[in-house]
Amino acid sequence: MIEVHVLDAWLAPAARAGGAFDVLRMIGGLAAPGFLYMAGLSQALADASLERRGVAPPLRRRHAFGRAAWLLGVAYAFRLAEYLLGGAWRRLGGFADVLRVDVLNVIAVGLLVSAALAVGRPRRLGALLAGAAALAIVLATPPIADVLRHYDLPRAGAAADPAARQAASPIVDVLYAYLYASWPRANFHLFNWAAFLLAGAAVAPLATGRSRPVAWLALGAGLFALGAWADRWPPFYAYQSFWRTSPSWFAMRLGTCLALTGLLQLVPDAAERGLRWLTLLGRQSLVGYIASVELTYGALAAPLRGALSFRATVLGMLAMVAITWGVSGAWQRIQGWRRARISAPGALVP
Repeated sequence: MIEVHVLDAWLAPAARAGGAFDVLRMIGGLAAPGFLYMAGLSQALADASLERRGVAPPLRRRHAFGRAAWLLGVAYAFRLAEYLLGGAWRRLGGFADVLRVDVLNVIAVGLLVSAALAVGRPRRLGALLAGAAALAIVLATPPIADVLRHYDLPRAGAAADPAARQAASPIVDVLYAYLYASWPRANFHLFNWAAFLLAGAAVAPLATGRSRPVAWLALGAGLFALGAWADRWPPFYAYQSFWRTSPSWFAMRLGTCLALTGLLQLVPDAAERGLRWLTLLGRQSLVGYIASVELTYGALAAPLRGALSFRATVLGMLAMVAITWGVSGAWQRIQGWRRARISAPGALVP
C-alpha cells in the first residue's frame, strides 16, 4: 500500500518506465485486493472467535454491522478532513471530493453485506453464501459496467448529455459512484472490488485450526491458472475490460492473495520475533492507511509530487514505511493508555 502510493505520487513522469518500475507497479496492484480480501477474512475469523466465547449470533451480527457502519463514517470523515485541510472548498464543486468512493467505502459496504450473509450463521453456510455472492458480483460486473459506462453522470458544473441520460440527483450520483464509476468520482467501486472481501469471508473456514499451506497454495495456483486460461477464451460479454471488469483478472488477483496466505504459513515460528513490526502495521492498518495517504498526497508532500527520480522514490518508500510504523506505534500506545485509564479502579467510563 505504501509502495504504490509513493510510486504514484512522487515518481517523475519521465521515470515511469523500465523493468523495475513495472515490477513495483505489479506488486502495488496487489495492495487493494489484499486489503479487501483480508478485511473479509478478518471479519469471519473474528466472528468465529466470538462464537467460541459463547456470544449469541444476533449480538455478533449487530457488532459486525456496527463496525462496518463505523468504518463508513471514518471514510467520510477522512474525506471531509481532506476537503477542509486541502482547500478543495475554494473551488466550484469541490464538495464532490467528500462523496468520492475510495477503498475504505468499498470495505465498509462489503463488510455490511458480509455481515448480513455470513456473520452469526453456521460456518459452512456463511462461507457458502459469501462465496456465492462474490461469484455473482464477479459475473455481473461486465454487463453492469456495460450499462453504466453509458450513464456517465455529470460532476458539478459539467454539462449533461440529455440524449444519454436525465439530469442526475445527488443521491443517484452517489449510487452510481458506488456501483461502477471512474476517477474522479471513484477510485474503487463495488463491482467487482467488493467480491474480494466476500471471497475472503468464504475461505475463512480454511484458516481455522491447523495451518494448511499446501491447500492454500494449491487453491491459489488453481484459481490463477483458471483465470489465465479463461482469458484466452473468445469474448463472452459484449463489453469487457481486463483491468476493470474481467472475471479472469479477478481470479488471477484472488489466486495470488490465496497463494500468499499459504506462503506466509510456511514462515517458521522462529521468524515471528523479527516480524513483529509488520504485525504492528497490520494491527493498525487503518491508521497506517490514513497516514500513508495524507503524508504522500497531502499538502506537506506537495514539493515531492511527480518530482523524484526512481532511486529517490524507492528511498521515499522506505522512509514512508518507517514513518507509518512510527505513527502506528504511537497510536497503539495511545489506545493502550486509554484502555488502562478506563479499567483503572474508580475510573469514569466515557
